[in-house]
Amino acid sequence: MKMFGSWFKFFVVGLLMGVVGVMPVTNSYATDGSSGDNIQITLSPTSVHEELKPGEIKTGSFKLINSGARPFNAKVYASPYQVNGEDYEPVFGSDIPQTQVSRWVKFSQETFSLKPNQTVEVKYEINVPKDIPAVGQYAALFAETTGEEDNGGAVITKKRVGMILYGKVSGGDTRQSGELISSDVAFWQQNRPLSSKIRVKNTGNTDFMSYSKFKVKNFFGGKVRYESQNLDHAVLPDTVRAINLEWNDATIGLYKVEIESQILGKTEIIEKTVLMAPFWLLAVILILLLIIIGGIVYAIFKKRRTKTPQE
Repeated sequence: MKMFGSWFKFFVVGLLMGVVGVMPVTNSYATDGSSGDNIQITLSPTSVHEELKPGEIKTGSFKLINSGARPFNAKVYASPYQVNGEDYEPVFGSDIPQTQVSRWVKFSQETFSLKPNQTVEVKYEINVPKDIPAVGQYAALFAETTGEEDNGGAVITKKRVGMILYGKVSGGDTRQSGELISSDVAFWQQNRPLSSKIRVKNTGNTDFMSYSKFKVKNFFGGKVRYESQNLDHAVLPDTVRAINLEWNDATIGLYKVEIESQILGKTEIIEKTVLMAPFWLLAVILILLLIIIGGIVYAIFKKRRTKTPQE
């Protein structure tokens, strides 16, 4: 019986290690392998925060870059900017009190011709009215190819890039307030990335920045396996923003997850435990446990039978 027990242990451990080694956790995302028409347009920066004072003229600029191998023509313009849902799907063109700043933007030049690897500076000014409402103002400043490029008679797809303008009105009844309303970290996760989500609510009338950090450690020993950089996300008035935090290279294991959230100077720490394991692995473990229990019961039953005196 002793030899059988030792052999069985080695068999179980070897089988489990072999299965884990051969079948890693799979990715649950796909990559886009599509190709373009060699027209590559880039804009920098992708967002800017401006303080808007009634009656003043603010000036600013961004860089428009031809990062491809073909020349193109582009036009620049401003559009209202809003978001839809907690995942912040962008919505352009809806004219509401919080998007009036798109009307106040004027460009010094609205059309450009860029050669390959050329960079131009696009200058703009914001003519702020004297009677602006005391709410945050939001717009998108776009650069879009005109589709007039020569590509041997082929159809050229228009391409557009944009910079989000976050305007904070100084003076008046502006209020910055918000809170972390929930955190979602599932204990059992089958596929990578190892993911978590926090939800931040803006209860004021102007935007603010939510800062977060994501750290993953081994449950046993506490070794840090992943630590994100400080992440910042703008949260608009009267909205809830869901912020996804992920570790793409997670492997099978038991982890401690730590989320640090900072909202308007208030810091909160959330700690959770996560088991990263696919369903098939748990099924294998369950089957092996049943085999072990069955083997123990059988051994006990057989031992009792051998000790029973023969009549």
